[in-house]
Amino acid sequence: MKILKNAFLPITIALVLTMAGCADGEQGESAKPIKEEKKAEVIPYEIQHAAPQRIDQIYGLGYPGNDEGLYIASDDGMKIFSNGEWLESNSQKHEYTGFQAVHDGFITSGHPQEGSDLKDPLGIVKSVDKGATLDHLAFDGELDFHFLSAGYQSNVMYIINNADSDALDPGVYSSDDLGASWNPVKLKDFDADSLGMIAVHPTDDNLMAMATRSGIYLSEDKGNHMKKITDTIMVTAIAFSNDSLYYSSVENNNVLFRSINLDTMESASIDIPFLNYDNPITYITVNQKNQQTIAFSTYLFDVYQSANNGGKWDLVMKNGKIEE
Repeated sequence: MKILKNAFLPITIALVLTMAGCADGEQGESAKPIKEEKKAEVIPYEIQHAAPQRIDQIYGLGYPGNDEGLYIASDDGMKIFSNGEWLESNSQKHEYTGFQAVHDGFITSGHPQEGSDLKDPLGIVKSVDKGATLDHLAFDGELDFHFLSAGYQSNVMYIINNADSDALDPGVYSSDDLGASWNPVKLKDFDADSLGMIAVHPTDDNLMAMATRSGIYLSEDKGNHMKKITDTIMVTAIAFSNDSLYYSSVENNNVLFRSINLDTMESASIDIPFLNYDNPITYITVNQKNQQTIAFSTYLFDVYQSANNGGKWDLVMKNGKIEE
């Protein structure tokens, strides 16, 4: 069900006209009508220039296919970097977690902003109008997911549920129908001691990968069977393009960035600006409309973007600060 975010409760206006009775065939005086109250003004949802601020959390980033720009999911709504400037919405500043850009908008979880009439937590919702409205897909008012992934061109989604809930047992689940039904993911041959970020290929529904403290595990059958494809390294972020899997790891106190060719499975290093080991990469994203454009965020809320597949990086946010 689509929920309008900017609507106010209608104001009931009572107009009372009291007609005096007629005496001796003559009409009495009518009571004056009560003055009509003014309706509260409804402020249209808009994307506007972002005010100077510092965001305290980044919960995901991506390039929705129905817009231009890099979306940053934060604890204070969506921030958008487009044409060299930062934008934000004038309302609907929800805390979006597990953010996933898809071809017609974005899918996310999280918590509604204070004063919202939405249920808390959001469960899983989707927007196709830049966040003006949200369609509820699953677990409305029941669960919040930080580990949520979705196929860019498909209805495939994966979640990791850490909560002990009546709605869903803890574990890894997948859906082929945009959240209408969920099935446990088998994860055969997965022997890591931790679960981590899941990435879904943008067009191949069968291809998914998981980042763990022990390396990357890849599946070609929707997670039924997993195969370790890296050495035993701590992988902090992963993302697919059509022909590559990008990932970042922390090795010997160094933050590294690499890509794996999905045809040859060969790994290649990509140079990035120096990052201290206590500022690892937290999210990676690829613009699926122009796969030369990639971006990543860090633990200390730095955001870098490249328009030439990592040949040159631009620092578009430092320590979470948006400035004039």
